Amino acid sequence: MVHTDEVNQQLRRIGANFRFWNRPEVRELPKILFESEQLHNVVGGRYEGGFAMLCATDRRVLLIDKKPLYLTLEDMRYDMISDVQFSHRLLDATIRLGAVTKMLTFTGYNPTKLRDLTNFVQQQVMHSRQHQSWSPDAPALQAAGLDSTDEQLPGDPIPVQALLSENQPQALVNPYKMPVMIRRRVSRFY
Repeated sequence: MVHTDEVNQQLRRIGANFRFWNRPEVRELPKILFESEQLHNVVGGRYEGGFAMLCATDRRVLLIDKKPLYLTLEDMRYDMISDVQFSHRLLDATIRLGAVTKMLTFTGYNPTKLRDLTNFVQQQVMHSRQHQSWSPDAPALQAAGLDSTDEQLPGDPIPVQALLSENQPQALVNPYKMPVMIRRRVSRFY
């Protein structure tokens, strides 16, 4: 559990000022965040269950909806997110985060902050995908001065297949490792 003063300091640092709306969600944040987790973007708005707060941290995306008799939490890790959609209208903006099992739709009334949150989520998803695509045989190839994409040429003293042992565990396939898709609505009149 994170101390309340630390959460308030992080909220001031990112410019999130909730004086009246979303105060119950802000009071719930210290109970939800991990010890070393940092808030990067926080936006108030609504989703299909009512008014809530969407938070992007360095580890996950949180949707917090605190009402007098219930609490709703949605936790989406960055490696689970497979689809990020953003749409902007005159007065509000909507972000849709898709995973294999669920789709989270959130509408905020500050399009600039929601756009910043969308950009941050996209960066974190791409960062997590780059770490997942790391192969376990990369250090052995780099030690031999080869890249995993290099082909073996005739006369090379060290064949690439000899560097790869059959005893090494194979990399697990992540079912969430799908390309990030960004969809925009295109008018049929232009």
